[in-house]
Amino acid sequence: MGKTIRSNPNSGNPINNFAGCPDATPAGGPTFETGFACTPLDPTLVNASGLSLRGIQYKYLTPYSMGGNFTIQYQLTTTMSLQVGYVTTLARHLEVFPGNNNVTSIEPNSVDVTTLVPFKDFGRGSSQADTEGNSHYHGVQTRLEKQFQGGLTFLATYTYSKTMSDAGDLLNGGSDNVGYRAPDVPGFGIHEDYSLANFDIRNVFHFSGGYELPFGKGKKFMSGASGAANKIVGGWSLQWITTLQDGQPIRLSCANNTLQQVNCGALFTGQPLKLGIQDVTIDGKKYISWFGNPGAFTDPATCAAGACTFANLGGVTQVAGPGFHRLDFSIFKDIPFNERFKLQFRTEIFNITNHPNFNAPGFGGNGVVAIGGSTNFTNSNFGRIGSTRDAPYDPRQIQFALKFLF
Repeated sequence: MGKTIRSNPNSGNPINNFAGCPDATPAGGPTFETGFACTPLDPTLVNASGLSLRGIQYKYLTPYSMGGNFTIQYQLTTTMSLQVGYVTTLARHLEVFPGNNNVTSIEPNSVDVTTLVPFKDFGRGSSQADTEGNSHYHGVQTRLEKQFQGGLTFLATYTYSKTMSDAGDLLNGGSDNVGYRAPDVPGFGIHEDYSLANFDIRNVFHFSGGYELPFGKGKKFMSGASGAANKIVGGWSLQWITTLQDGQPIRLSCANNTLQQVNCGALFTGQPLKLGIQDVTIDGKKYISWFGNPGAFTDPATCAAGACTFANLGGVTQVAGPGFHRLDFSIFKDIPFNERFKLQFRTEIFNITNHPNFNAPGFGGNGVVAIGGSTNFTNSNFGRIGSTRDAPYDPRQIQFALKFLF
């Protein structure tokens, strides 16, 4: 049994009035009869300054998707087949969150923002769910498969695809550092931010398989081995899994936003991007960076009040982030005792090449804190990478196992 302890009013902590209207409160403190005496019910007396407006589209439309594919499969040999297919998915009325009570025109930040929004006394950019997002996926998917024969089996797949959307993935934000630029500006809206999805990966290659080494009794080499000799040279097999894929897009904002309550994107200058893992020195210390040339980016032009155009919002500037490359490798050794019992020794090597896979600059979440300024092309930290995709640092790992099968 627990005991409930209540804190009653006392001389040190009295409840003797309602904030703002002590005249309506009895001398001994507020009572039930006080009711709403201190709560103004006249709408003209309510101060809504900064009050957030949270909402959802009144005529909410159900999101839906349409998919299609055309696939051809051809048998190359009795144990090998090739498959090539075109796959597409189109999505409509996706739920997006552009916010509400946003500015409705493009102006410099010197202009009073309350003159640019529909409801000047309410907060801006509060949560608003609308079903106006769209996306499309187009991809060529290939598959080469060899069924087990002669000790070898493998599966190789390659996908070349492109995914575009104006509805960001809320659970996989990637490195989209801009968001919607001007969602409520007439003639612009969220659809002008239709670009590579933050989960787009252009090239993906997987190769996995296994191979029983041709040594020992009944095999191509040393087929006459028996007894202890066969147990030593026979029963070996190899397994592997390889993944090679491009990075997800990084979207860059402008470095100096001079516009009132809208976002702006960086522009390309035409200089070489020089993307790739490279060392940079900042304050005498070396760091890993992805961008080699900050001069490849610039801010859009500034504007004067009443003379701003869509060009002042900049562009959708996206570049590919670091890719993902990994090879896991295993060696198995079977030691049979008879047809029913055998011992299996396994050596499994994860990330055998000891290759680190890095997150994109500006990535944060999942326990990772983004490096400040790493997506600002005027900052000395521009391009700095602060974490790996397989934390912590994903070093090569080797593990051994002994299994008894019966």
